[in-house]
Amino acid sequence: MNEGLVALVTAGVGLVGAIAGAAVGGVGATRGARIGAQTAAEAAAKQVRDQSVIDHDHWLRQERLAACRHLLTAYSEYAIAASNMARVYEGSRVGDAEIGLAMGASVTRFRDAYFQLRLLGPDDLRAPALRLGDHVEAHNNCVTRWGNAIVRLDLASVTLADAAPIEAAAAEEEMLRLQFSDLHDAFLEAATQAMTRRPTTQ
Repeated sequence: MNEGLVALVTAGVGLVGAIAGAAVGGVGATRGARIGAQTAAEAAAKQVRDQSVIDHDHWLRQERLAACRHLLTAYSEYAIAASNMARVYEGSRVGDAEIGLAMGASVTRFRDAYFQLRLLGPDDLRAPALRLGDHVEAHNNCVTRWGNAIVRLDLASVTLADAAPIEAAAAEEEMLRLQFSDLHDAFLEAATQAMTRRPTTQ
């Protein structure tokens, strides 16, 4: 074989090797770029998900804090309105319409605040809120019975039997009023615990 032909064959093999090497290198580079892009995309997606969880936790914490404040404010308004109504009834007088309207409005605000908190949770905050809410309802019903008994007494000739429901309602109202402090403190403690730990969506 002459030297020219050997050189030509060698050059041809070298060219095929170079083309094959370039093809393999290109495939490797392309695959590496694709893996790199996929890894970067997955890392970005994870970062977005993680940030979304953090943002949601922060939003939920703020909403729960606002709901706790709203409930405590509504409870305070109810306590003041109920106390004003009780002072009127202690004199066995029919309630003032303005005081009665204030009490009714405070009950409505408390219910609204309670339902907002019930939606937001968490469960260990819902339970003491429910106990406080049930007690507000029981107290409100007692004060209503007390007022109704006074109205009936005004319409009837006064006898000992007519006064008995008034005395019973007054005694029940005092007992219920004294229980508010423990229920309020239990809710406040649960709210403090819920706000000082990282919230979990429930």
